[in-house]
Amino acid sequence: MSELHIYSRVSSAVQEEDGTSLDTQKDAGERLAKQLGFSPVLWNEGGQSSASEDLTNRPVLRKLLERVNDGLVQHVFVYNTDRLSRNEATWSVIRLRFVKAKVTLHTPGGVFNLSNPMDKMLLGIMSEISTYDNALRSERTLLGKNERVKQGFWLGGPPPFGYRLENKKLVEEPKESKWVKFIFESYKDKWTTRAIRQELMKNGVLTRRGNVAWSLGSIEKLLTNTHYGGYHIVKLSRTDEQVRVQCPAILPSSLIRQVKVESTLRSRQTRVSESNLKQFYLLRGLLFCASCGARLSGRLFDKQNRSVYYCPRKERNYVTEDVSPVQQCSNRRYLKIDKTDELVWETVVEVLANSHRFKDEVKNQVFGSSTTHESTQDDLRTLKRTQSRLKKEIVDETNSIVSLETDKILKKRNANEISRILENLDAHRLELEESLEKVNNEIMRIESKTQWVDWLTKFGDRITELSDFSPKDKQSFLTGILEKIEVSTSNTQEHSLVFYFKVPYVNDKIGWTKGKSGKRKYRIDGGESVLSVEIETSKKSPRLRA
Repeated sequence: MSELHIYSRVSSAVQEEDGTSLDTQKDAGERLAKQLGFSPVLWNEGGQSSASEDLTNRPVLRKLLERVNDGLVQHVFVYNTDRLSRNEATWSVIRLRFVKAKVTLHTPGGVFNLSNPMDKMLLGIMSEISTYDNALRSERTLLGKNERVKQGFWLGGPPPFGYRLENKKLVEEPKESKWVKFIFESYKDKWTTRAIRQELMKNGVLTRRGNVAWSLGSIEKLLTNTHYGGYHIVKLSRTDEQVRVQCPAILPSSLIRQVKVESTLRSRQTRVSESNLKQFYLLRGLLFCASCGARLSGRLFDKQNRSVYYCPRKERNYVTEDVSPVQQCSNRRYLKIDKTDELVWETVVEVLANSHRFKDEVKNQVFGSSTTHESTQDDLRTLKRTQSRLKKEIVDETNSIVSLETDKILKKRNANEISRILENLDAHRLELEESLEKVNNEIMRIESKTQWVDWLTKFGDRITELSDFSPKDKQSFLTGILEKIEVSTSNTQEHSLVFYFKVPYVNDKIGWTKGKSGKRKYRIDGGESVLSVEIETSKKSPRLRA
């Protein structure tokens, strides 16, 4: 008896409900097999999308096609051709295999002999219609999703701390919102985030993920969350349109402003304190722990007159028991800053001094076109004008807020009206400050890049004089050259450093060829981006071993 191979698949939960479920597809295939007098063979893919460019996520279909290739399949039934694939490239692969094996394709709409030009054309038209219908459906889904966002519906993920979902919209959760108010009030009253964290943990307050161990970062992020002021900004899919979505406010705008002011003051104090540090850390931001992935920090011990790089996550392992196994660190020792700085610097200088690629890049930067550099300078000037404008707007906005607050206190105007205006002004100021932050970050990125180009232009041909650099120049240079350095301290006798260069400068070679004119031309061959170095620490003078 001939066999009818019935292939069924659904790509979404919607299809399980709209009349094309797996059972519907199977029943239709079995009825046709009975009519034809064929024996049904079921191939159930279950719920798998057909949007992929290949068949990697379609194991059942792959097995069916293997049987087709072996000449063991003559008749295949699908409820619709899009069950096989909506992707043009994938559908072409399937169709060619069917044609080669002379497979007859059965659907509720008819029978198709893929070797017949007319059948092949009709099937192609049906496939195009199916693809168009799917694209149209996706577009409608996306538009509907965006419209629901504008209406204030929450479309996925856990709601912010202090809220719960009711009919897919945010509503205040009193058990959590009281702690939101506590966090903001405490921060306004000069509490540190660490003290706030301890109080939350002491009272058993759970995070949104159900953890009792609050991180300092999560508290800092909570303090900048706009939801508590009654709105949040959503970036719509595909259009990239930014929409301001209203939600229930948990906190008064005056408290949010006070916290914003306090945060600004603390940020300024931090910058001042950082500028007055007794110890300069050459490798700040470059060293990472190979065991846990944490960024290494620097520390100065005044009494012992020594400074070290250390893993902060390792220290947390010692003082808390709520560290997950994934976060635990196995590194065993501190790194002496002076020795580590010296060895890192000498290693990088040695690599670059022997790198043909680096010298070639320097040559191109020094003698090449200045167009790119000039374009960068133009961008920088535009950004600084934007920066200046935003700063002025923020000052004006702040002055307006102060003036209105004074009117409110003196009862010169209607209090409700002033409150409404203040809320709008405050929201606008927050938006301005967010824009200013983005501009500041972009300026810092461009200035860093510009400094790097300027350095190459000025010092590119003086690689042998790198040791004469100031500490700041050395730090800027290393940041431009290196992606990161991973540190392992598995024993007390030595530690290892793995250098990750941004460009494959390590062990590159120069090769020579002759052009048509007979002149010799050079090329840069090979090169690696990674260099592993072991440092013996048991002796007074550590020694490098590559």
